[in-house]
Amino acid sequence: MKLLLVYPPFCPPSMPPYSISYLKSFLIDNLEINVKCFDLNAKFHQLKFPEYYQQIRLKKYNNDIKQYGTILAHFENASRSVYAENNRKIINKQLPEFYQEILKLILTEKPNIVAFSFVYNSQCFYASPLLQELKKCNIPCIVGGPATITKFKEEYTYLKNEVEFLNHLTKIYKITAKYKQENYFCHNTPDFQDYRKSDYLSKELIIPLKTSSTCFYKQCTFCTHYSPVPYYEFSLEEIKSTIQKSKARHVFFIDDMISKKRLEYLAEILKPLNINWLCQLRPTVDIISLLPTLKASGLHAVLWGVESANQRILNLIKKGTNIEDITKILQVSQNNNIKNILFIMFGFPTETKEEIMNTFQFLKDNGQNIDLICTSIFGLQKQSYIYNNLHEFSITNIHKQPRTVLEEKITYTISQGVSQEEAKKIRKRHTHIINKINKVPKVFDYLKEQIFFFHQCVSLVVHIH
Repeated sequence: MKLLLVYPPFCPPSMPPYSISYLKSFLIDNLEINVKCFDLNAKFHQLKFPEYYQQIRLKKYNNDIKQYGTILAHFENASRSVYAENNRKIINKQLPEFYQEILKLILTEKPNIVAFSFVYNSQCFYASPLLQELKKCNIPCIVGGPATITKFKEEYTYLKNEVEFLNHLTKIYKITAKYKQENYFCHNTPDFQDYRKSDYLSKELIIPLKTSSTCFYKQCTFCTHYSPVPYYEFSLEEIKSTIQKSKARHVFFIDDMISKKRLEYLAEILKPLNINWLCQLRPTVDIISLLPTLKASGLHAVLWGVESANQRILNLIKKGTNIEDITKILQVSQNNNIKNILFIMFGFPTETKEEIMNTFQFLKDNGQNIDLICTSIFGLQKQSYIYNNLHEFSITNIHKQPRTVLEEKITYTISQGVSQEEAKKIRKRHTHIINKINKVPKVFDYLKEQIFFFHQCVSLVVHIH
């Protein structure tokens, strides 16, 4: 029995996918089965953009952040239009680019089952005709992941997690399990052996890892990223073993959040490995004293969930942070030569123009301690706390607009504060402030993990008036 785990186009091709790499390891640990990971997203990009793959590894380009950024920026501009054009083709019932080549790659493996992992909504387009063709070939298809659309759930076998997957394989396909369910091996040891470093548009290999099953905090009112499962911390020895086995020198811990105590333990096991690492954190005061230790263990940059610099908005988000502490954290982090990447959100329900301007002023005041600002406009997500408690956020009406491939588009009206469109206009009018603060090329907002490769960032501006 051969199972092919597929990661479809389109998303940034910087590093191997975590989802299918972890799933492969779990299934092999617990079943008598032949499993292979197939990163079709990387394969598509190699076929379509060979010139960028060649340029990114040339020493005359990849040691200079401006030149490296220019290559990535050209790739981003080219890829966005390619994605849009191929998505239009699929909507219009036409085949996307390299469809036959991609399909052949799958069929050549002669799989008995193909499973698709959807992490991004954008992956649902290209996968649609592939799923249809595999169905015609009588190859059973399984779908899963946070971005799986309702259409796929209805037409194919949808499984919520790795345990459901394993039980399905044993029940439907009579694949022998090595253990009883209560004794399943649930190790966190993603298997990256099916990928090559050259598959990725990156000068060096970066691997994604998780340290826990979900977010330990689970309180941000806008968020739906965390899994509706109990918080469970993975073995640090398994994390260490995975890094050593992969031979990667750069690790992106993709947890939505990591606690202080967990960071302390993580720093202890990472320091002897001599690697660079990146993580996402809330800017809370308890982290400040730990930053020198984290730097000594190889922490290169932090993606800080700042969101807003207005305390009322932070309280509505239930972020558990305050402006004074955020200022201190950015300063101490910068003093320890840790790169500060800030997530900023505009247009949170009830947010006023004045409160948005509070955030812009904060960014200007702290510009010397910021390396990159990544902005977004608030979007209402199903199953978020806000979605389930609209009245608390002055949301008066929900509008749902059907779409051809993706789930229905959700918009809303509010009784106070700026609208989404107004928030977009305010951000656009003040983009020059963000551009002046950023010390790395703007494209690193799109490919954040590639900041790994540069220890000295370019200061584009020092004082902003």
